[in-house]
Amino acid sequence: MLGIDILSVEKIKKKNNKFFKKIFTDGELIHALKKGNYFQSLAGIYAAKEAVIKAYQLPLTYIIKNEIEIRYLDKKPIVFCKGQYLTKDISISHDSNFAVAICNSYDAPYQVDSYFKSIFPKRAKKSHKGDYGRIAFMGGSIGMSGSIYLSSMASLRTGAGIVYIICPKSIGKILQIKSTEQIILPINAASFTYKEEYMDHICSYIEDKDILAIGPGMGQDESLNLLISSVLDKFSGKIIIDADGLNAISYNTDILKSAGKVVLTPHLKEFERLTSLSIDDINKDRIYYAKNFAEKYGVILVLKSDETIVTDGFNLYVNKIGNPGMATAGSGDVLTGIIASLLHRMDPYEASCLGVYIHSLSGDLASYELGEDSIIASDIIKKIPAAMKLLR
Repeated sequence: MLGIDILSVEKIKKKNNKFFKKIFTDGELIHALKKGNYFQSLAGIYAAKEAVIKAYQLPLTYIIKNEIEIRYLDKKPIVFCKGQYLTKDISISHDSNFAVAICNSYDAPYQVDSYFKSIFPKRAKKSHKGDYGRIAFMGGSIGMSGSIYLSSMASLRTGAGIVYIICPKSIGKILQIKSTEQIILPINAASFTYKEEYMDHICSYIEDKDILAIGPGMGQDESLNLLISSVLDKFSGKIIIDADGLNAISYNTDILKSAGKVVLTPHLKEFERLTSLSIDDINKDRIYYAKNFAEKYGVILVLKSDETIVTDGFNLYVNKIGNPGMATAGSGDVLTGIIASLLHRMDPYEASCLGVYIHSLSGDLASYELGEDSIIASDIIKKIPAAMKLLR
């Protein structure tokens, strides 16, 4: 939706300091003082606030309460709402005695599904970080530290309380440098493989965790099936498996049958390995094969494709949003992190459905800003806060 406002500079000149302090933030007043025409600058800022109100259909009280603020980055205006970045799609112009502002809220990505609004869990006023989950990510290898990093960042942006990365010592320093909020838990190994000493170390790390995400960038050692099988036996929390973790369990999918409600997030090639069916056969009836697999192994299956399928073997969700720009390296790792964060506070099936929706909505928001061809995985993470605000 387009919001436009025009304001006479003379109208602003007639206002007193009490009005200025009520309507403008200290930052806006300081910005105007630095300009050659103080009142003209204030008129532009006021018009911009009015344009934002119209574009986003917000109550006028947002101006009176200073909940909309116009800031400047590289001399260009950007909009903050209640202290959070809202948009940079704002333009302010001056012509003689008038100031004009235009704001575009982009209608398309803001049509949020009411069902997902209704199930999105709220944060309690009296709560602490432990209430939002101790989420552990197990993965990474030399040359693949980015995968586990993306997953962990997506989890934090989706509201996780505390995020841990269990990784080989060989990439521990890299992740320590990249990670500010995550806690790095290295095992004394160059890469993940099954050894009892490594298993003891991993078990000590996961014993007090709520959620465990396995697989991003983990590598493809032949013993990983045994390693993951041992973890499934010993970990009592909820588990999500992706990427190299899926390739590992494809050697013996029976380890899933006694593991409880595990979430699996394969793309079509990984699902081909899990089922020994060809992609051509799977594509003849994706829903049938997805539901059949989920029911057989007692898992939540998230079959990633242009219309991602989520099923527990009985219930079914087919995702209809998202865009081709999301077909980029690391996008699946981001989805793993989003779902992992939601798993602590939600039923696994609903967490998976909502996670897929937030992931796609974030991708659509990134597409509107950057275009499909330019999206990278970290852009999707950057749009998670905007997607979650829309769900609120």
